[in-house]
Amino acid sequence: MALFVSNVALPEGEANPAVAGVLGVPVGRLSSVELLRRSLDARARPPMWRGTFKVELDKGEAEVLARGLPGVRAYTARDELKRTGDVPIPTGLGWTSRPIVVGAGPAGIFAALRLGEAGAPAILLERGGPVDARVAAVNGYWRGKPLDPENNILYGEGGAGTFSDGKIYTRRRDGELGYVFRQLVAAGADPGILQEAWAHLGTDKVRAILPALRQRILDSGVEVRFNAAVTAFLVEGGRCVGVRLASGEEVRGGPVIVATGHSARDTMRALLDAGAVADLRPIAIGARIEHPQALVDTARYPSGRGELPPASYRLTDNLPGGRSAYTFCMCPGGMVVPAGNQDGTVVVNGMSFAARRAMWANAALIVQVGVSDYGAADPLAGVRFQDQIERRAAAATDGRKAPAQRVVDFLAGRASVDLPRTSYPLGVEPGDLAAVLPPVVVDGMRRAIRNFEKDIPGYAGAEGVLIAPETRTTAPLRFLRGEDLQSPSLPGLLPVGEGAGYAGGIVSAALDGFRAAEAIIAGVGKA
Repeated sequence: MALFVSNVALPEGEANPAVAGVLGVPVGRLSSVELLRRSLDARARPPMWRGTFKVELDKGEAEVLARGLPGVRAYTARDELKRTGDVPIPTGLGWTSRPIVVGAGPAGIFAALRLGEAGAPAILLERGGPVDARVAAVNGYWRGKPLDPENNILYGEGGAGTFSDGKIYTRRRDGELGYVFRQLVAAGADPGILQEAWAHLGTDKVRAILPALRQRILDSGVEVRFNAAVTAFLVEGGRCVGVRLASGEEVRGGPVIVATGHSARDTMRALLDAGAVADLRPIAIGARIEHPQALVDTARYPSGRGELPPASYRLTDNLPGGRSAYTFCMCPGGMVVPAGNQDGTVVVNGMSFAARRAMWANAALIVQVGVSDYGAADPLAGVRFQDQIERRAAAATDGRKAPAQRVVDFLAGRASVDLPRTSYPLGVEPGDLAAVLPPVVVDGMRRAIRNFEKDIPGYAGAEGVLIAPETRTTAPLRFLRGEDLQSPSLPGLLPVGEGAGYAGGIVSAALDGFRAAEAIIAGVGKA
């Protein structure tokens, strides 16, 4: 029997004495100690690494478990699955249908990869281009060229996560996490991600990994088509039997996995038109707050950063009335980037490269917004709510720059007339974010900033800048599905990932796509 031992403080030197100390046994009793995860505890003084281990003793595991030690339990088969990623590949299924996957973000990629492993003659359709063409289009936009509505920071191979910090951690503790991580490593990711509790890839590494994942999908027999936007879903006899492309071509087959991300509003409308049922869901909106990285490092590492990674933070504040404000998608050593997909709107997000060497740190500072705030009850009310904010932001600038405000001015309720240098590549326009964001969001952000100052001295100070709006944190609706992942109102359709309301990042979306493929492999959705 092996033991699962978590939250072990790791001072410099050998890990075995620290593990033995937690278990209360001599070091010589440890037959095997394997590091599963490690994380930096920046709140400790001095900061220290903490680890989670798979431990085997020469004898007496049951006796150790009987003591009920904190963080110590039996090592399970699901723990082993997370460690190895060894999910059996089904064979000999005799496919007679052609599954369709719409969207080549994390959910779509892992759905297509898993279907290919099972020998399914699937087709993966992506409205944008392959990653190289997509990077060229985004760089062109940042240098003054027009926005490409089909090939931008949101649409194209890899989805929105291609231009992000590339965070690959999640609160989910599913055993299949090991499968996702091992596939990333096989495609070129640093094997160190297997042990880092707060692992990230960086946008440069994501761009390098995507072609290798695509080639593996192609080698498995799956067809991959770029610049193939889906405009409608084909329904016959109450079932989804395929899709229609912008070119007018019909692609028939099924089941159909829809994994189009949180910003494909036209796809959301097409799903509703086809008969898929959706409910409104709350979201969170606000702005990116940017500080010098050195300010965050000083707050987190009072004795000096040394060889430690750029410091990060996660902060939460409970607001009156049951709402909360919190930081999300913190990018140490990163930059704030434009994240819109249509003219006449401004949206921002955060991004960093693998080394996180930029001079700034930024995070989304967001406040919960409830369904009642949307002003209507139809499924697209939240989309319109987001759109109104994004259009106000564009109206406050030239439509390319982002509205911004010094933190001290934001707290004082006065417009900024000038701004320090920021990381935003299209430039920022000083002003008053209260003219862009809803009052409940502005009030919540102000309170949160003052409270977060207690954790990070200088957070509310003169060096902070708010760049707005951050509206695309998640989809404001959820397409209903049953336990088999099918739409209950449209059999043959499996809505997955962030756009369907079932994920909140790269890994959770990848897991959702993987499970949709597993459901199809098991026979779900076949006519």
